[in-house]
Amino acid sequence: MLEEVLLARQPILDANCETIGYELLYRDSDGCPPGELFDGTSATCQVLINSYTGVMHKGNMRVLPAFMNFNEELLFQDLPTFAVDNVVIEIVEDVPINERTSARIRELSSLGFKIALDDFTWKDEYASIMDVVDIVKVDVLALKGKALFHCLEKLQPYNLTLLAEKVETLVEFNRFRKLGFQLFQGYFFAYPEVIEGQQLSGSKLTMLELLSELNNPDATPEGLEKIIAKDPRLAVRLLRIVNSTTFSLQRSISTLNEAVVILGLNELKRWAVVVSLSGTLDVTDELCRELLIRAKMSECIAKEYGAESGLAFLLGILSGADTLFSIPMEELQNHIPLSEEVNKALVLREGELGTMLNDVIHFSRYQWDSLSGHAASSSLLKAQSEAIAWAIESQQAAST
Repeated sequence: MLEEVLLARQPILDANCETIGYELLYRDSDGCPPGELFDGTSATCQVLINSYTGVMHKGNMRVLPAFMNFNEELLFQDLPTFAVDNVVIEIVEDVPINERTSARIRELSSLGFKIALDDFTWKDEYASIMDVVDIVKVDVLALKGKALFHCLEKLQPYNLTLLAEKVETLVEFNRFRKLGFQLFQGYFFAYPEVIEGQQLSGSKLTMLELLSELNNPDATPEGLEKIIAKDPRLAVRLLRIVNSTTFSLQRSISTLNEAVVILGLNELKRWAVVVSLSGTLDVTDELCRELLIRAKMSECIAKEYGAESGLAFLLGILSGADTLFSIPMEELQNHIPLSEEVNKALVLREGELGTMLNDVIHFSRYQWDSLSGHAASSSLLKAQSEAIAWAIESQQAAST
């Protein structure tokens, strides 16, 4: 049953750090990739894939391609027609390239499917299919030095796209971009780049103050309005959201004070953070998406870790503060007043909050064997699905 399938997604970015697709990582409760995921009679598969690859981009909803692993068995399974435009077939490295599989790969290519070779190292038998291969994925942690250059030399005659897998730092991203890779997979976009003495921009200072206010139990409408007023674009966008169909109010709201009365202070604080993470900071869209999903996912499962939902949401956002603001996580408390419990969770990943944050990150990054067991996998999967949908809806509202 698809309800028992664990799913995660890993972004694939281009050289401009724009997300162009997601690899969908999946397995059933027994640890095996589920063949029923591509049941051609079920529309559930299409809904599921679209929900995990939908994003807001420049104010528009887009469904990006899903890169999915195919073993030999899946390669010969009947695929639903919608998959031609939505799925990139990643042929895993242990699929033998012989007359039978080559014919099937060519058939899928002729139907319009994009073909990718996963964990690629050159084998002479690949020469028989390279003319229909669109993307080659190279594990840059496993293939280094002369072996990497030999692989790139072999691929040079072919018209295909090079994708570097397991790129975890900006230094690696820049290195492989110079080597000719056009696509990149890994969490380099979430890697903090600390620059000594760098002054924070106005929008980042406002964001820091908002996060501090989100953590302030004594926050007031006047205090929040004062912070938001420092960034006129933020104020205008917030009022647009409040007056949009998202809330379907009976009358028009023209001031932030009115918005606080109608929505409540906590709801308005949260929307201020969503808007700040939707186009006002000079960071990648994918990082903003990931932090919103992480925050909402933490909120959804907070009770299972004995945490308050509002604090869990804040923790999810703050877990990326080092990358958002280019400051070491250890120095975050110099800018935002944090409790010892929150600081230990962020810096050391200790305590119940630290365990919760680790589980959310491990689950979303396909590190399911590292889960603590505090929350059931089904609960984490449900929270992740809800969080992805919420992030899309929130960013859609924020783009109005």
